[in-house]
Amino acid sequence: MRALVRGLALVGLLVGACTLGARDDDELSGEWGKGGADGGSGTGGTGGTVSCGKGTADCDGVASNACEVTTDKDLKNCGKCGNECPSSGGKTPTCIAGVCGLSNCEAPTADCDGNGSCETDLSGGDISNCGFCGNKCQADHAKMVCPGTCQMEDCESGFGNCDGQAGNGCEVALNTLTDCGTCGAACAIANATPSCATGTCEIATCTNGYQNCNNDVTDGCESFTNTDPANCGSCGKVCSANQTCQGGTCVTSTCPAPTADCDANPDCETNTSTSVAHCGFCNNACNLNNATPACANGTCAVASCKAGFADCDGLPANGCEVTLGTTTNCKACGDSCSGGAHVTSSSCTGSGCNIVCSPAYADCNNAASDGCEVLLATDVHHCGTCATDCTLSAPTGTQPACQSGSCSFNCATGTADCDGNTSCETNVLNDGLNCGICGRSCGTTSCVNGFCQPEQVVTATNVTSIDQNYSDPNSVVYGRNPGGVFRVDKNTLNSFTITTLRDAAWVDSAATYTYFVDPIDGVFRVNTTTGGNPGSLNGAATGGVALDFSSGAVWLTSTPGQAALRRIPPSGGIVTTADPATQGALGVDADASNVYYALPSLGEVRYVPVAGGAATALAFAQGEPSFVYEDTTHVYWTCTSAGVIRRATKPPAVTVSDFVTLQPGAYALAGTASDIYWAPKTTGSLWRASKSSGVWIKLVESVSGVKAISVDATHAYWVDGSGIRRVPK
Repeated sequence: MRALVRGLALVGLLVGACTLGARDDDELSGEWGKGGADGGSGTGGTGGTVSCGKGTADCDGVASNACEVTTDKDLKNCGKCGNECPSSGGKTPTCIAGVCGLSNCEAPTADCDGNGSCETDLSGGDISNCGFCGNKCQADHAKMVCPGTCQMEDCESGFGNCDGQAGNGCEVALNTLTDCGTCGAACAIANATPSCATGTCEIATCTNGYQNCNNDVTDGCESFTNTDPANCGSCGKVCSANQTCQGGTCVTSTCPAPTADCDANPDCETNTSTSVAHCGFCNNACNLNNATPACANGTCAVASCKAGFADCDGLPANGCEVTLGTTTNCKACGDSCSGGAHVTSSSCTGSGCNIVCSPAYADCNNAASDGCEVLLATDVHHCGTCATDCTLSAPTGTQPACQSGSCSFNCATGTADCDGNTSCETNVLNDGLNCGICGRSCGTTSCVNGFCQPEQVVTATNVTSIDQNYSDPNSVVYGRNPGGVFRVDKNTLNSFTITTLRDAAWVDSAATYTYFVDPIDGVFRVNTTTGGNPGSLNGAATGGVALDFSSGAVWLTSTPGQAALRRIPPSGGIVTTADPATQGALGVDADASNVYYALPSLGEVRYVPVAGGAATALAFAQGEPSFVYEDTTHVYWTCTSAGVIRRATKPPAVTVSDFVTLQPGAYALAGTASDIYWAPKTTGSLWRASKSSGVWIKLVESVSGVKAISVDATHAYWVDGSGIRRVPK
């Protein structure tokens, strides 16, 4: 029996990836990027070619932090790059001497001090044991954090991460003349000796004859006081309008502006508006760092920069202050070679930026600023190589695609070959018999933009849940709170009252009875066919959320403060606590051996044997697990805050894996023998995915506030704020 679970607004605990470890020997010690056993040369990583010592490997291919992985104990790279140690049975995995194993600690804890107490939480916060025991997060001059894996949060004051690589930390001191305050910021001051001892570009001393009269560092020691009429002999001594400054003394001039007698031969030979040697006034030479100067309207300016330099701040006083040929300013100002996506290393050469891409990515636009922007496996314009454009070879009327680095061609968007004659003759955007894909009939509703329009089955704002297990294939049972339990005919869409004597927050139908949760008064059952007065199974079982009738019992999940899972006899009787945790549980589904349920606030999916026994974690750190569904081989659940649908093989050989990713807010869940259906908690789409292939198909473009999903042979039904709706599946 499949119980479909209505959700609570419980906040989940998302605790990083499950790359957790534990110490079970005396050898597990080390640091981030350093360490221990048989690591090899990094041939299993992302292209590393560095020769590494024993127990280390170059797994990220970054030369600046080469041999960064300790393969003797790294859970993600155990023994070799990419070999991740799995968890099993809720136990923390280990990597000892390059061999994966399991500790005796419940994940994500570990015994890092060797006293058998499982005292350390590896999931985040402890930078001395990040992900596994002894993995110390550290990098030069950097502040490190551990949200499950070592990450650099910030640089120490006075240092910068100028190459964009975290592995070598904040490698540049920001108190030098080449990197002053920030990466690549040169400290060059006109007519002065500069200093960056404090991390700020300052004037140490002015060149002989010059002074900083305006107290502005940006134009340096701007005044040559021997000839500056505004600062003649000293700062602030101003010559009158008919005077010039000669030798630091104001003297009367007979030259009309902007001319001046600068050679002591009274002929007014110099145009101080354009003269580079006498710019603005006599002997005010434009001497600019690394630049060919010019004089425009009596003010020094940069005419051109010397080769290998650039004027990046636009201030003429410090000339061409930036040295090109670095990863910050390679061929021009701001031409950065580092920091792009999917880049493992970068350098600046004579021809420009040279970046090394992660495997499967490429820099097809030759622009380092956006890194290695193309995924060659799927990019239709750069398929397999940058030069392969699938659109140029696509046959008329087809839509090109790139799959695994090879071009393929399908019918153009909105069309399909539904009659098998390769003609792409069907418009699947509006064909009611072939809506979105060939063969999908919308029945009585229309096809709009490739999606069958939802059909309203029940109109009511207080519908809470829906169940397909009723023995009549032409009816579906649903609950309302407030309201009761009802049955709707799938053909006529007429609703029939089963009971209105109790409210129903959740329903689950069996052959004869419908079991339901009254959130205040407890758990009840009512004859699905005859209806009437419902019988209380046990009024003490209050605070219920969802239930599943299976294996001769009713299994009830509860709100926080109550036992997470309770067992109730189907005819009433003593309520048994199956899991005493009080953090609140949500989705529940049982088979003949175990009951599976979700605890959103703990981030766990657990199971309890039907025959009795302790609760065991099937998976932890799941990012707010909400709905649960089990079939003959797997348990599926939605991770609402993580945006993932995951599944695990059933006990005892539990292996957890992602089933569908990139599903923000994934919440309501249902399944059939072949497919899984889901919808988001707030807004999004209704989806279906094949259990065998994992291929997704969008059934409804826009849904919101979905509380539950149920599926029969022809339709997918869901509960939202309008009541119950359905579409052909």
